[in-house]
Amino acid sequence: MPNLLIVESPAKAKKMRGYFPDFIIEATLGHFKDLPKDSMGVEPPNHKPQWETIADKRKIATQLNNTAKKATTIYVATDLDREGEAIAGHVVNLLGTAHKSKISRITFDEISKKALQAAIANKRQVDWALVRAQEARRVLDRYVGYLITRELNAKFKSLGINYFFTGGRVQSVVLRLIVERDHAIKTFVPVEHYGVTASLRHADIAFTATWVNGLPSGQLMTDRSRAETVKNRTRHLIVDSVTHKPKQISPPAPLTSSAFVQLMATKLKLTTKQSMAAAQTLFEAGLITYHRTDSPHISKDFIDEIRSFAKSKHLPLPAHPPIHKAKDSAQQAHECIRVTDIKLLSPGSEITDARLREVYAWIWKVTLESQLVAGEDTLTTVQFHNAAMDFFKTNSTRVKSTGWRNAAEKCIAIKSLSTSDDEDEEPTTALPDLKVGATIPCVSVKLDIKHTEPPLVYTEKTLVKELDRLAIGRPSTYATVIERIVTLNYVTRHASLKFEPTTKGMAVVYLLKNYFSFMEYQYTADIEESFDKIATRKADYLTIISHAYDALLQEIQKFRAAEIPQEVKTLISQFEGDKTPTPKASAKKIPAKKETTTSGKSDSKSTTSHTPAKIGDKCPDCQKGTLVLRNITSGKNAGKQFKGCTGFPDCRFFAWPQVSSHA
Repeated sequence: MPNLLIVESPAKAKKMRGYFPDFIIEATLGHFKDLPKDSMGVEPPNHKPQWETIADKRKIATQLNNTAKKATTIYVATDLDREGEAIAGHVVNLLGTAHKSKISRITFDEISKKALQAAIANKRQVDWALVRAQEARRVLDRYVGYLITRELNAKFKSLGINYFFTGGRVQSVVLRLIVERDHAIKTFVPVEHYGVTASLRHADIAFTATWVNGLPSGQLMTDRSRAETVKNRTRHLIVDSVTHKPKQISPPAPLTSSAFVQLMATKLKLTTKQSMAAAQTLFEAGLITYHRTDSPHISKDFIDEIRSFAKSKHLPLPAHPPIHKAKDSAQQAHECIRVTDIKLLSPGSEITDARLREVYAWIWKVTLESQLVAGEDTLTTVQFHNAAMDFFKTNSTRVKSTGWRNAAEKCIAIKSLSTSDDEDEEPTTALPDLKVGATIPCVSVKLDIKHTEPPLVYTEKTLVKELDRLAIGRPSTYATVIERIVTLNYVTRHASLKFEPTTKGMAVVYLLKNYFSFMEYQYTADIEESFDKIATRKADYLTIISHAYDALLQEIQKFRAAEIPQEVKTLISQFEGDKTPTPKASAKKIPAKKETTTSGKSDSKSTTSHTPAKIGDKCPDCQKGTLVLRNITSGKNAGKQFKGCTGFPDCRFFAWPQVSSHA
């Protein structure tokens, strides 16, 4: 009887069949169990989730059961994160006690024969603590999404607004970040401040020196008359001191998911969703390691491979491999995102898409550079004074040793790998040979009139960076959450990948932010820590969920009793479309039972014959486009939202939105 290997994706299954032709390899196609679509699916006091087989995955579940009966050994090889562990748990529960003795859990960072053999040699049982941690996330997301969506729509409906609104534990606080940044920009009042710049020339080299105003760091010189006095009495500068300090330029750290999507946004102008989709394809092709990770770790064996390759190419190596420490919030000791074969400079014929090849090239580049020796620059600082003892200074940076810089370009010639557009790169300047005591006449001296700048608009890169810094969400959730607030028309993502909130998005934030703890940035980080404690058996599921649920109910009561803020009413007046009450068919009805029994069924009917599909899913009609939220622009339903296909007008799929419980 054969061995059975269960993975998540058909592409991964196809790759693995090449390594183990004698195995039966089946794919779950991701999650095949979920909470029900038409009810809460979980309720107090035990908060036990009611998992159901997803309608279009029933054949897969049957196939897994039938195949398991023929197998002597069953390896559950779903992804190595908590999502994968949860799927593995569903597989074990599906197959039941009859097969329990022959089921093993295996995990691996990369799809290669060596990695799979090592995983089988280190087989284990499903880690139910990890499963419970993922269930806790899913259940809390369902409670917040389901209950808050109901409360949001009730508030807006009381004002005659017929749009469909949703809230979520993660999506709403991410939306708040964008809304508050936009508000800070729009209300920013610039402060005028002053400086003095002297232009000098010595030994035919022109350079500048700026006035050191003596104020504490961060304090602005707002006294114009003082700056003008310094300008007017500066005719020449005398060299006070010349110092030379080495400055180490470290190579890039190995890629985490956050660093990867930031890199892709900067270099290839990809959205987070596009970046993670590209990484998924490369992972399933066996070209890179698992791409949902917050660890910069590289295995010792692969470090040895990188160092061997670097030596063969005469690239500079440090005496010992650099150590990159993971953040305290990193979930597990996974590897970073790296290539699986450092000698493979570009993908083979299996990857024909030019953009995918560029993504691979950047991952290869960082994989190599992360293990090379640091570069070294010399930072020269010259301090001057004028006749009145006002101090000036200038800096210069000179490359002493390139180290890792440009090393990758010696191996691979891809135009997009140029680092010349690095936004963090400091410009190099040249200074003449200046001696202490030398007097340098000023060519000109000017008063600098400056104005403080508002905060920068969030971009795909900076938003992910901030989410990572605040521990909001996890690598597996960044793309989903960002795409969700875009498709809900809560924010607009411009071609430059900059985010701008819509009036709808602002109204949701201003309505929720003063009443719910999940709208606080620290709450999200704290609850993630609680999930971590469940995963490491330092806290139990029921305690965490019960506490969060009870707190949510209390906040809902206060929210119901509160008046709608005037700023929300002002924003509502800017909504387009009519403001008649929402017809029942426009959305699934959310049960209005007491929160102590929250598993009520929907009594609404679908307005189309299509199987319910979520925003972002493949269109069930044409199977080519993607479902997005659209607005009806004319007729009696003008202003209402519906689910439509990106393939319109060729595809005319239509459905009303349904209540969602997404994060």
